[in-house]
Amino acid sequence: MSVGGGNLQGGSTHPLKIFASIFISFIGAGVLGLPFAFKEAGIIEGGLIMTFVGIVSVKAMLLIIDCKYQILERRKSKKGYGNGSVDEDGLTRSKEEITDLLKGEGALVIRVKDPPVPQTSDMTYGDVGFEALGHTGRFLVDLAIVVSQTGFCCAYLIFISENLSDYFQGMRIGHWLLILLPPLCLLTLLRHLSSLSISSLMAQCSNLMAFAVVFWFDFEHLNNIEYCNEDGHMVPSHKCLDEVFRIHPKNMSIRGFPFFLAIAIYCYEGAGMILSLESSLAVEVRHKFRKFFITTMVIVTSLYISFGACGYLSFGPETNQIITLNLPKGQSIDFSMIVKSFLCIALYCTYPVMMFPVMKILERYTITDADKNYWKGNILRACMVLCTGVVVMMIPNFANLMALVGASCCTLLAFILPGIFHLRIFNQSLSWTQKLTDIALIAIGVIGTLVGSIDAINRLNSNESTERPMQTLSTLTTTVANTTSSILSSSKFSTISSPTLSGVINNVTTALKSPGLH
Repeated sequence: MSVGGGNLQGGSTHPLKIFASIFISFIGAGVLGLPFAFKEAGIIEGGLIMTFVGIVSVKAMLLIIDCKYQILERRKSKKGYGNGSVDEDGLTRSKEEITDLLKGEGALVIRVKDPPVPQTSDMTYGDVGFEALGHTGRFLVDLAIVVSQTGFCCAYLIFISENLSDYFQGMRIGHWLLILLPPLCLLTLLRHLSSLSISSLMAQCSNLMAFAVVFWFDFEHLNNIEYCNEDGHMVPSHKCLDEVFRIHPKNMSIRGFPFFLAIAIYCYEGAGMILSLESSLAVEVRHKFRKFFITTMVIVTSLYISFGACGYLSFGPETNQIITLNLPKGQSIDFSMIVKSFLCIALYCTYPVMMFPVMKILERYTITDADKNYWKGNILRACMVLCTGVVVMMIPNFANLMALVGASCCTLLAFILPGIFHLRIFNQSLSWTQKLTDIALIAIGVIGTLVGSIDAINRLNSNESTERPMQTLSTLTTTVANTTSSILSSSKFSTISSPTLSGVINNVTTALKSPGLH
């Protein structure tokens, strides 16, 4: 059942319900990494990139809807008249013959792990891919959905672990995974989305409440924070000597362009849901979907830009990869903990919902009669949950994982495949401007994939390379401190352990421990 309900025939008709359905589908955890992305790219560059990605993403998603209706028109034109139908070979076949042929074709399609394409308007992204490129098209869509949805779930686990570790210092990400994964294994065993409706509702309510509170704090905190340029470094305004104050240090940064591009694409990860959203409308108002969709996406894009820019302007160079880590910890009422709790609950409840299409696709490819072989399906589901835990242990970085998923899979779903499918399905009926638009979409997707993936991999490698020297230097610092302490306390040096000697050694030890060396 679609969000919001509708008329007797099913589907939403009320504009507010349609808006809410689209809005909720595109507001997710990716927005929490936008302030850090603005920190990397700058305010002006970030706003321009987000606007560009939003326009191109909306155009590409509308192309998928065009493909759907072109497929339906093609089927209508191929229908014959009377009691038979004229086939491509010029033969007239009866209804009984057509039914037998369809049954045979359906059995063949199921054997090659491709479900039959529905004959109604309720088509999926994979069905469009099958009509455009056959089994290859459906496989590419399925692969991108599996990898991207699994990546989103991994990002959720990182977010939850990082925010919980902020309050429980002794707990590391591995400890939290041991606590979080077993209940998630049980939740992923549910076979129907209706069973997850309560979980999904809790997630959406918690998400909206937490985002609203963070948004409000950013605006309120923005008035209290100012930065100025002091010797090439941005410092708080109360430490500045000059009278000219600036709030944020960075307008544009070419170096941050690939990272922000990947994060922006990640935020528009609803391409795989566009046909479901369109089908959720009642038939009599479905022709208005484009108007509702474009209006809602303008609002969503504006919220993305304002949320990311305000978050960065509020905390400047100290902006964390997850903006909630910048929230102050209260004394009587812990404002930060309330927001983090809402978000952790929301993402934890969203995890099984995001894994639902992943498990349906994997079961179709790996298990024969998955509805009957429950134990095989249960083992597969538990293994996938454990795989997300392994990925989190390997890439425990929220922003970099977002960038990697956005560059590798979201570009495929949002740009490359819509352009290819539109070219193939419309074939010779496209004008040269339409063909040029499709080719531009494909080119943007390919360039975004290459540039974003390379940048994300380089960031992951740089994080690993910087962590090792920091650990080595920390060990060396501890060794030096212990050695000097033992030397000073020994009897041989008791006569010369003057305050001067102690001061020199303490200064050396303090210098070794200083953050600047790290």
